[in-house]
Amino acid sequence: MALEEYRRKRDFKITPEPAPGRTQVRSRKLAYLIQKHDATRLHYDLRLELDGALLSWAVTKGPSLNPADKRLAVRVEDHPISYGSFEGTIPKGQYGGGTVMLWDTGTWDPVGDAHFGLKKGHLAFVLNGERLKGRWDLIRMHGEGKRENWLLIKVDDDAARRSDEEKFLEGLSFSVKTGRNMEAIAAGETMPETKSDKRKDRGNLRRLMELYPAVQLATLVDRPPEGAQWIHEIKFDGYRVLGFVSGDEVSLLTRNGKDWTHRFEPLRESLSKLNVTDVVLDMEAVVVDSEGKSSFHALQGALGDGGDPADIIAYVFDVLRLDGEDLTQLKLTERKKKLQALLSASKQEVLRYSEHIVGQGAEMFAKACEKGLEGIISKKADAVYVGGRQKSWVKTKCLLRQEFIILGFSTVRSGQRALGALYLGYRDKGALRYAGKVGTGFTMSSARALADRFAKLAIEKPGLQRADASGVPAQEWRSIQWVKPVLLAEVAFSEWTEDGHIRHPSFQGLREDKDPEGVKKEMPVKTPKTEVSKPKNKSGSLVLSGVTITHPDRVISETGHITKGELAEYYAGVADLLLPRIVRRPLSLLRCPSGIDGQCFYQRNPGQGLGPSVQPFKFKHKGKNYEYLYIEDEKGLLELVQMGAIEIHPWGSTIDSIDFPDRMIFDLDPAPDVPFEALKLAAQDLRQRLKRKGLEAGLKCTGGKGLHVTVPLSGRDAWPAVKAFSASVAQEMVAAAPEAYVATMSKAKRTGKIFIDYFRNDYTATAIADYAVRARPGAPVAVPLEWSELKGLDSPNQFSLGDVLKRVKTKKADPFLSIKAQTIAGR
Repeated sequence: MALEEYRRKRDFKITPEPAPGRTQVRSRKLAYLIQKHDATRLHYDLRLELDGALLSWAVTKGPSLNPADKRLAVRVEDHPISYGSFEGTIPKGQYGGGTVMLWDTGTWDPVGDAHFGLKKGHLAFVLNGERLKGRWDLIRMHGEGKRENWLLIKVDDDAARRSDEEKFLEGLSFSVKTGRNMEAIAAGETMPETKSDKRKDRGNLRRLMELYPAVQLATLVDRPPEGAQWIHEIKFDGYRVLGFVSGDEVSLLTRNGKDWTHRFEPLRESLSKLNVTDVVLDMEAVVVDSEGKSSFHALQGALGDGGDPADIIAYVFDVLRLDGEDLTQLKLTERKKKLQALLSASKQEVLRYSEHIVGQGAEMFAKACEKGLEGIISKKADAVYVGGRQKSWVKTKCLLRQEFIILGFSTVRSGQRALGALYLGYRDKGALRYAGKVGTGFTMSSARALADRFAKLAIEKPGLQRADASGVPAQEWRSIQWVKPVLLAEVAFSEWTEDGHIRHPSFQGLREDKDPEGVKKEMPVKTPKTEVSKPKNKSGSLVLSGVTITHPDRVISETGHITKGELAEYYAGVADLLLPRIVRRPLSLLRCPSGIDGQCFYQRNPGQGLGPSVQPFKFKHKGKNYEYLYIEDEKGLLELVQMGAIEIHPWGSTIDSIDFPDRMIFDLDPAPDVPFEALKLAAQDLRQRLKRKGLEAGLKCTGGKGLHVTVPLSGRDAWPAVKAFSASVAQEMVAAAPEAYVATMSKAKRTGKIFIDYFRNDYTATAIADYAVRARPGAPVAVPLEWSELKGLDSPNQFSLGDVLKRVKTKKADPFLSIKAQTIAGR
């Protein structure tokens, strides 16, 4: 679009807008700006310099930092470069009449050829503004009409955030040029005092950050100190943050000095409401569950794709400065008194005071471990605040856990993106040392995302010594894809081995708030045993509940690098929940003696080498003889694992009442082209239909591709009645939405639809047990869920062994226990 169009629409004898001069292409950085424009309707004009003019789009709702938002951007005429400094009021009757504010300025960098991007309809670029930063996309929409409509979308990077965008824009309601708001510009006011105050606040904020550059860190000890001179606090599982406030300005820095103000919007907003001139607070940003326990996994979810930052709170445990006074030289107890008074006066839920007890360290530590917490922090009551690692603060952990440098990764097979394992290290006198590998704790989606991210950091030579000196298994050395040692993984593990490697590790998430150069080996602590593992015997076998698990180190799933021993430990860990669902029931097993990637077969009879605790059950039905196996206890369960069983499929009835099922199962099985969100809606649809019939149902992700909706029964309805009823429900759904559902087994009719499989409610039919592992890459688990969890569910196979073990520790109640047994006839 030429500047003639801009000239044609304006009378420069009336409007204060600049008249276009001679177009001149400049060699310096390309200018970028946004002008807030209150014309016929309020909008934001995005302008990008190219070829001596400003390409312009009217963004109707203003820019959004949320990658999920797609803002309509209408292409308008090009503007002259001189327009980039314009701020004022366009008279009524003139084109675009209304108030104009210079909302943001800076430079922009095209990603690729900007001319080609404009022609193609996809202009990618990076903004370097005072307010907007990071990568963005402008994508042209196809459609008829005179308007050229584009979409402005924020790319998901460090500058992205997911928050209330209206509050984001409201918080930036003044000009970056003059500090005036729209009303002051419209009234013709000159630069107000608030502008100088803003500048003053920003300067003070920078000075505060220079005065308090480092947080105080705790030293790891083997047991908590005793005596009244020590106070003890809960060790929270989140990100350590220093919060700085100066006037109206707020910043949040991680312990490594990274500015994460944009990522912790709830904390920023709460800090801005404190009635202080300035303050510096030491805190931990966390997400807590219903029992008040913090979860690093949940925090990463809140900060990641589809997460809700509104769930983030902070436990504040120290104040370094308050209303112009440095407090670091006061006793800790005096600082905490001032902190408690400040937070009590603020009357808000997001910033929470970290409580403590005096003395009784051993008792508090034992209770913390019993409740599944990470540990405790002990501090000298009279200590001053000193940045860096100090012995006046010490930490005692219930579980061994620390960050490691990611040195490399393996994939399942050459050419595939699925992650096999991460190879980990730490710094020892500046040199890299190998700590071991971790292959559990990933969901399938996170494993693929991690593999993609690591691949971009690939290097040919590792920073380690050769295989025989580093400790990396020689047979694996050549298959490892080495990466730059810049990313950190948070890993939980059971112990350090004698050769300096971690045992039974589980990946918790990436850490982005710490410096890889500072990662060192943290020695183990003498704490109560919390892991399921039992010691190996002299032959190297694992002994669990009296059952010997041979070859525990044999890998049964290359995806996640899961071993037979880990599978056995998992089943032992969930036995209390799993056994009530499978004992004294006919079982079908999927056995994979050589692992998930090898030959697998189904077995239902007790022969072929299964253990002595595996019992036979023989019966006759309609003239046919059947023989199934069943178990009575944990010993029988572990004998199944020892002989290569991975999947466990029980009947819907027990051997004591074989003709009367105690559950009715609907298996929602989607065609490959059906999105998971549609499957979730189907589960809700089915639940509501059952409710209208007087039946409550539970939910389970199967660990495969579908969901189960299960109705607990009292065992008074026979199999034919249950099957007939379930068939009628399925057919009712098909009749209501034939384009979405199908209730026949014919695969030819399932394309684009969800199969409502009610055939699980038939004599001899089985279904995967709750908490049972699936013989699929990564060994996902079938997990019963609360219905409230369905909204946040990403996949029916997202739960790993480690996820479930952690879940059963933190969730006391079984989701199905709250549902009473029901009858079909007496609904």
